[in-house]
Amino acid sequence: MGTVMYLNYWPIYGLAFVAAICLLYKHLTKNFGYFKKLGLKGPKPVVIFGNLLDLLFISKPDLEVKRMKQFGTIYGIFEGSRPLIQVGDPEIIKQVLVEDFRMFNTKIRIANVGHPIVDRMLVAVRGEQWRRMRAAIQPAFTTARTRRHYPLVRQCVAQHLVSVLEGYAREGRPCELKRTFGCFSLSVITRSAFGIATDPHSQPQHPFVRTAWPLIVLPVWKLLALQVLSGQGVLKAREHSVENTNDFLGVFMRSKLGPNEPEPNDDMEGENSLEMKAKTFDNNMSDNKKLTEEEILAQGFFIYFTAFDQISNVLSFCVYELALNPDVQHRLYEEIAGAVDADGEIGYDELCRLPLLDAVISETQRLHGGPVKYRRIPGREFPLGDTGIVVPKGQPIEIPVYAIHHSEEYFPNALQFIPDRFLPENRHNIKPFTFMPFSAGPRVCVGMAFALMELKLALVHVLRRFRFAVHKDTKVPPIVKTHPVMKAPKTMYLSVEARD
Repeated sequence: MGTVMYLNYWPIYGLAFVAAICLLYKHLTKNFGYFKKLGLKGPKPVVIFGNLLDLLFISKPDLEVKRMKQFGTIYGIFEGSRPLIQVGDPEIIKQVLVEDFRMFNTKIRIANVGHPIVDRMLVAVRGEQWRRMRAAIQPAFTTARTRRHYPLVRQCVAQHLVSVLEGYAREGRPCELKRTFGCFSLSVITRSAFGIATDPHSQPQHPFVRTAWPLIVLPVWKLLALQVLSGQGVLKAREHSVENTNDFLGVFMRSKLGPNEPEPNDDMEGENSLEMKAKTFDNNMSDNKKLTEEEILAQGFFIYFTAFDQISNVLSFCVYELALNPDVQHRLYEEIAGAVDADGEIGYDELCRLPLLDAVISETQRLHGGPVKYRRIPGREFPLGDTGIVVPKGQPIEIPVYAIHHSEEYFPNALQFIPDRFLPENRHNIKPFTFMPFSAGPRVCVGMAFALMELKLALVHVLRRFRFAVHKDTKVPPIVKTHPVMKAPKTMYLSVEARD
């Protein structure tokens, strides 16, 4: 009897199951008509995954290039069921990053990871908290302070880069670029950010050195590294130190006393009108700029985490491209040789006036460096130029920087290393807001001037002393690893020869 009743109910159970599946499918795909309503094209999404499954077959940077070729400069994708509008049109990018930047003062927030320092890093906060932190740390990166760090970076170049390359050249061994430039970058950032001297080559077990190498493998590195580095210990040591008061952490610590006021001779030289506009806006929006101890530590470690890898990546790719293009390497050597004094030294102002050096770094950043995307969120409805498309409030907009940098429309022969496109006489051919390695507008990276100074100073003294060439272990194209933020070299080997 029971079996008969069960069989009688089977059609009902079956219908209920089918209905549940249909309802679930409808729920998971409810946003899939979103872009059609807005009048945007885009790749067809898949239930649950959206367009994420494409990453199983192609790297994220290459996928972005492919999509912009296929769908144009404005299109939509789904991250799971969440819609993301892609904007690669320079005029609209100008709107987002400059003209209407106040509307986009809220960036995407990284999900809390439950760590008091990680959750307070500049990249993890938004709104008023982000403005307050940005205003507090900006005084650490004025042109005057960058000049003060110049001798420190020069010392690191001599001790942790030139001396290491001399060993490779003397012994005839191929140089592994990633580790060589990584150790140099690490020595600079520990000195400039924390006032702590490290020697990554001879002291690999130093806490700062030991925790640096796995930084970009998994997000968990943030938590593990901070546990080992003992942030409170770093603060206590710095509070009682009478030296290195100009390091970044020292400036952040002084913010505990209240709003940062300009120090004597701490000029604003070199800051453009957009940066000044950002300062005015941030100061008006945030009267109380005091940082807590956890916020101070968070910004120090954020600089440590980001600068270490990005500087070493650009240097590695730059020297790699020069080895593949010996004619450019020779021209750059001649420019450097003509700029240094009798002792082989160069001043800050002279360093900033080397056009080919600047062009080589810019072309390296275009071809290999920089983030894959920038993401912004409008605080109210935002019209996309004259397209007739209105982006709803809170709808994330992404700027596919890597794809723009590799667009044949903006950079002919985009896959080739052509530094001359960035020389002063040719730079007018580059459309504004198509080259953005440090972002653009009032929210440009606060550490841009310092990063460029470090890159240029390292290259000047390295290329003045050494010649780089392709080795039998050199991979062409290079083997890289990619993740949502950027791409980085895995291993790069080159021959190093000392110049006469």
